[in-house]
Amino acid sequence: MNFADLRLRIRHFFKKYKKIIIIIACIWLVIFIVDKLLSNQKPSTEPTTTYEPHTSVMDNNKKTPVSKQKEIESIIEEYVAACNDGNYQKAYDLLSDDCKKYEYNDSVQRFMEHVLDVMPLPRKYAIQDYSNMSLSDGTNIYIYEVKYFDDFLATGLTDSVYSFSSEKMTFYDNDNNELVMNVGNYIYHGDPDAISENNYLKIDVTDRKVDYDKETYQVLLTNRSNYKIVLYNEQEANEICLKLPNETRMLKETDEIVLEPNESRTVTMTFDKFVDDGDSSQSILFNNVRVMEKYSGVGEDVPEEVQKSELDNAITKIGMSVTIDG
Repeated sequence: MNFADLRLRIRHFFKKYKKIIIIIACIWLVIFIVDKLLSNQKPSTEPTTTYEPHTSVMDNNKKTPVSKQKEIESIIEEYVAACNDGNYQKAYDLLSDDCKKYEYNDSVQRFMEHVLDVMPLPRKYAIQDYSNMSLSDGTNIYIYEVKYFDDFLATGLTDSVYSFSSEKMTFYDNDNNELVMNVGNYIYHGDPDAISENNYLKIDVTDRKVDYDKETYQVLLTNRSNYKIVLYNEQEANEICLKLPNETRMLKETDEIVLEPNESRTVTMTFDKFVDDGDSSQSILFNNVRVMEKYSGVGEDVPEEVQKSELDNAITKIGMSVTIDG
């Protein structure tokens, strides 16, 4: 085969397969260009995150106002730094007056015990807006969860178990329009000034303390009769309850509540209730107020038939309620 024949064959081949050759060339060119672009693109060094510390966990449509965010961060930073340094007085001074009084009884010592319980050693921390809500008086409160954890850069992770402690912190403007802070899950305090009474018994709810997950009441009970009055001894269902719009909450386990004739006594009553559950506490129900001519008590040393006989012969058994509104 001479050179002229070879050229003719090559020319004939390209003429026959021209379209296929062009398509292959275009595909190769596209692959080459894409490969160059990808190889020249620098990977992003910024991690993607969805962490939004000022967006409520309970309702992500609610956010702490931008005007409050930096101040809240600054207060928490100052508070944790003071605790880490063992400067408990400085940390205590950052609390609201209500928190000092009703959560720690105006005692730095009691506050220090709380700090050592949640962060016994210097800790790092992370914050998260947990719940935002408004009280009946129009006060806006911002509840944050603050988690305390070890400084892993300092201690390392070898042979370590990851653990953390946490607490709820509440922020709101006081009467002087100053942003103040509560810690230890304490939210607010109220004076219900609620009374219910009849010829036998007077019930006066004098104090209400609201924590994130419970409500605690101080109740002054006055026996107006010459008989014993039994309010709580776990012998009947639902003896004392907190009434909500659609349910009731049982009184947390406590000692027997029995009043001697003409006795007055203040008792503490605690009920489980989350402050941001959307329900308002309406009243405290005393469903089984038993006025007894004779009462020997309950327990293994008192025969069951004696207990039943005494209850069956109660002078009267009535229900009472005290409206607390909110």
